[in-house]
Amino acid sequence: MGIEGFEDAGVYKITDEIALVQTIDFFTPVVNDPYRFGQIAAANAMSDIYAMGAIPKTALNIVCFPPKKFDIGVLKEILKGGIDKIKEAGASLLGGHSVDDDEIKYGLSVTGIVHPEKIIRNEGARPGDILVLTKPLGTGIMNTGIKAGMLGDTSVDLLINTMARLNKEAADVMLSVRTHAATDVTGFGLAGHIKEMIKDVIGVEIYGDRIPFFEEAKDLAASGFVPAGLYRNREFYKADVLCNRQDFIYDIIFDPQTSGGLVFAVHPEDISKLEGCSKAKGVDFWVIGRFISEPKGKIAIL
Repeated sequence: MGIEGFEDAGVYKITDEIALVQTIDFFTPVVNDPYRFGQIAAANAMSDIYAMGAIPKTALNIVCFPPKKFDIGVLKEILKGGIDKIKEAGASLLGGHSVDDDEIKYGLSVTGIVHPEKIIRNEGARPGDILVLTKPLGTGIMNTGIKAGMLGDTSVDLLINTMARLNKEAADVMLSVRTHAATDVTGFGLAGHIKEMIKDVIGVEIYGDRIPFFEEAKDLAASGFVPAGLYRNREFYKADVLCNRQDFIYDIIFDPQTSGGLVFAVHPEDISKLEGCSKAKGVDFWVIGRFISEPKGKIAIL
């Protein structure tokens, strides 16, 4: 699998039982704490591996850093945050590459493994499947609030802990049931990534009042603290969204996420099993919609 299907990661078959899953992701700091930024960037990079039902095994650091602007101790903390998340995932850091740049950037190239017949693609959902989400939305709006100094310490801690949380346990829950398609919610927002799942083959209806989000994000959006990426996503995907409501829910579905949760299509008969496994793993999840036959390629917000 390459770039043709807009999959989360590339897959290369080695044997009848082993395939490599490879991805790469890096970005500029979203929080002020360098250690927590390293954790968030690493967790974000590994999400694409988890979304395809794979297990991360190795990682390479990708670093851009201006040593004339920042003390080298800042870089050490970023790398330490990344290493701790790599260890938490059970993977190994093999090395990496750094360049002198005017702006800090950090992320990982990650390789995982999966059985070739157990790959979960971003397409394959069936009408009647239940749509499940594992992290609340609103990180883009919340990060904009952080930059403006509009969030208190408690809210910042909750946001950082959510972004830094691996999708490892969520992936375990996903794999415990009949999952027909999956992806992770990142830069294209919920609407953009669900569009990748349905393409022009099936449709989906979203229960707007069941979408989880950070409470502070609602007030921030009302005050105008909205990232530019939200407007870009809305402009690009609005033709695919059927929505009569012009409230905050219409904003939040386009909000670009950093290290967001998994969103996946589950066989409707497996919801009870999903609930049991989620409780055992301590994983939150929300049923936010279901896939439908018509209208194809459309996201209907109820």
